[in-house]
Amino acid sequence: MYFSDIVTYVILAWIVSMIGAPIHRRLSSSKYINASMASGLTLLIFGLFVLLMIRLFIPPLLDQAKNLAGLDYQKIVAGLEEPISDAEQWLEEKGLIAPEIDNRLRTKTTQPEEQLQTTVIRLDSLLKGQGDTFADTGIDLIINVNNTPVTDARTEAESEEWLTGVRNNIFEQFNPAQIPKILGSFLGFFSNILIAVLSVFFIAFFFLKEKGLFSKMASALVPTGQEGKTSKAIDDSSRLLIRYFVGLITQAFVITMITSLILKLLGINNALLMAFCFAIFNLIPFVGPILGNLFGALIVVSSHLDSGFYDVMLPMIIKSFIVFFVMQLVDNFFLQPTIFGRSVKAHPLEIFLVVLMGAKIAGILGMVIAIPAYTVLRVIAKVFFSEFEVVKRLTADL
Repeated sequence: MYFSDIVTYVILAWIVSMIGAPIHRRLSSSKYINASMASGLTLLIFGLFVLLMIRLFIPPLLDQAKNLAGLDYQKIVAGLEEPISDAEQWLEEKGLIAPEIDNRLRTKTTQPEEQLQTTVIRLDSLLKGQGDTFADTGIDLIINVNNTPVTDARTEAESEEWLTGVRNNIFEQFNPAQIPKILGSFLGFFSNILIAVLSVFFIAFFFLKEKGLFSKMASALVPTGQEGKTSKAIDDSSRLLIRYFVGLITQAFVITMITSLILKLLGINNALLMAFCFAIFNLIPFVGPILGNLFGALIVVSSHLDSGFYDVMLPMIIKSFIVFFVMQLVDNFFLQPTIFGRSVKAHPLEIFLVVLMGAKIAGILGMVIAIPAYTVLRVIAKVFFSEFEVVKRLTADL
């Protein structure tokens, strides 16, 4: 547990080496490139691919983040006022919302005229009996009484007090004295990321250069006589996981290209960003497509704040949902069966239960790593515990 970070680096390096194994084999087949050069070029291609993804998608994501950070939420509410009003009216007609509850939910921005009372008092009639010399000038005192509830002033005072507290908290958090601490935190974070990336690439270089090095490292940790089984389990796991990861990359690439092309033809802005995010979210089993649809709708809304809801926003959201739905069907019936059938080799119900277990253990991250982790566990169980009947049934297709 104390060296868990280093163990994580080794496992990530093993995954990187498995993803880069097809490229390494292709480069190694050339008589002009040796194992070291092939390993270095493989990692260079991998790094350039990651940088290209960052260059393509991080700037649009930052632009969308700026749009969301600078949103005029009153403007959004005003733009959505029409569909919200229609929805409330429909619920009221169906009897799901009582009219009096509906009226309380609506905010009154102006004071009704019937709440204004005007009283006229003639001062000359009051002053004439006291010998006032201005009694003949006809002075009138007009009093407008506004029946505003007393709670409004209290609410306004509470709001001002709350805003003052928020302002003080912001000033406290962004105190200039905190700047060195904040910069130190950022530097520490990026330093850890840089160390992790360099460590993973360095270890992956040797995993690619020396075939079977990871198996030798793992075999050194097992009892005498179990080295052969350990090497076989790792080799079988590597073979299945290479197909799995290559399949996932192919799946994400195909979905991104096809979806972005269709969205672009439909005239939707940020088509490539929406398609890429949908493809990435789609890697999360079962809940990923839902998150991808919601993220796409958010991008559509943030990109068309100055447009009407029914005229522009709603048609684009419907178009994007239809495109995502069709791509999800293509993925479910063509892409995923190919990937899972050739690599994981597990029943769909089996995969569903494994994903639920992963979500129970580690949330979204557990759902992502559930399938590859289950693949490795099945291989290990087949190699070391093949005498058990349940293991025979679960690993019959491996």
